[in-house]
Amino acid sequence: WSNLISLNYKGNPVIGLANFPILKKFYFNTSIKNAYVSENGVKKKLKVNRKATFSNMKMSAAFHGGLTLKQQNKIPQILKRMQFPCVDALSYSHFTEGKVDVVLQCLNKIWDIQPLIPIIEAAGGIVTTWNNQDATRAGNIICSSNKSIHSKILKILKPVSK
Repeated sequence: WSNLISLNYKGNPVIGLANFPILKKFYFNTSIKNAYVSENGVKKKLKVNRKATFSNMKMSAAFHGGLTLKQQNKIPQILKRMQFPCVDALSYSHFTEGKVDVVLQCLNKIWDIQPLIPIIEAAGGIVTTWNNQDATRAGNIICSSNKSIHSKILKILKPVSK
């Protein structure tokens, strides 16, 4: 489990904390450009893998009942590339460390994603909904390590974007 906390200013998340007590690890941002992970008391700056390309990207994805099998059949390119199991907040956190390059999830609530948005963005990631809207409203979420990958995944997701 995780503890997720967001400090919002005028409706926008500006500071986030993702705590994983069993792992003795937590992720946080201190500004729009600086995010860190602290593990066993050692702090390390977070940075997404900006060198990832569509052909070599590592993807963590789950649909959590948000897509029917018929809908999933409309996005075979995504299904083929789902390499890592999606474990909610931890997948987004691993993304900020550069361990995966794309995370796709369905049905996120504001309390699922708002604490992670400022951490993702401070680590250099892009986070939106599947129809390229502001992720603070929650829903089906994509985060990508660069604009090129993000654009390609959004295009592939069009048949199932809501």
